[in-house]
Amino acid sequence: MSSPEQPSPEKPAPDWEAIERDFRAGSRAVTAIAGEHGITEGAIRKRAKRDGWVRLPKDKASTEPKTPKVRTAPARPVLDLRHQRFVDEYLIDLNGTQAAIRAGYSANSAAEQAYDLLRKPQIKAAIEASQKQLQDKLEIKAESVVRQLALIATADPRELIEVRVGCCRCCHGTGHRSQRTEPEMANDRQRWATAGKPADEFDEQGGVGYSPHLPPHQECPNCGGDGEPRTVLKDTRHLSPQAAALYAGAKQTKYGVEIQMHSQLEAWEKLAKNLGLYAKDNYQRSDPLSLRNMSDAERAMRMQRVLAANPELQATLGQMLGEGAAE
Repeated sequence: MSSPEQPSPEKPAPDWEAIERDFRAGSRAVTAIAGEHGITEGAIRKRAKRDGWVRLPKDKASTEPKTPKVRTAPARPVLDLRHQRFVDEYLIDLNGTQAAIRAGYSANSAAEQAYDLLRKPQIKAAIEASQKQLQDKLEIKAESVVRQLALIATADPRELIEVRVGCCRCCHGTGHRSQRTEPEMANDRQRWATAGKPADEFDEQGGVGYSPHLPPHQECPNCGGDGEPRTVLKDTRHLSPQAAALYAGAKQTKYGVEIQMHSQLEAWEKLAKNLGLYAKDNYQRSDPLSLRNMSDAERAMRMQRVLAANPELQATLGQMLGEGAAE
């Protein structure tokens, strides 16, 4: 009588952590890894694709530490005195024409001189070297500058100051006569009594209840239903990143508080220049977007069309603004 067959021992499960580590290292062939762990090469590649394993190229699989590359500022070329003066002046405001005039060139030909100078390799190299030196000294990166410009350019000024329209004093008064607030009515009655005038002769006009927050009355004969505008300043302690970037301070004048803002037109122009929306030559003398000759509404529509036609630029601005808000 034959003895019953003995069940074969269960095959151990593959050590996928070790397999992943060897696969990512890139120093061994996948077939060798599969043979060591008793599985097929296809099983490893299937798991790697499913879990997103990234295999190092063979030439980068070495674990030896590499010496980090140290970025050094480009060498500043030697220029003659006049060219160096132009570079120094240009770095002040990045205005080629004005820099040429301040450097001693004729105002009549300054624009053409600036255009030619900025195309010279040695002058471009000197400007780049100086800018890199300044960036390293101040720890300011181009990305942060562009992000700040984007914040200013896309800010809504209504976050800083608003014009609100409410009812006039006659809108909701009795018979559309001038209406008072309750404190005003009490003060006027007190003055009337102090003057010794009979109380029954006091004119209440439109009564009490005036509030500038109420909407205009469409049949008001005083304002014609248009109401009256008033200026409202916002609390600068609670501003969005865009509005905070746009805000340039406030000052007290004899007419009240004046809110100051950075120029959104200048921010748009600098942003357009940095992002390459101008001509190829970044030192152009014209304004291809014609921003200077537009009203605010036309400028906004123009920039909306530019962004709509350039999804990558729109995504870049959105990412910049999102990162700025997160910070």
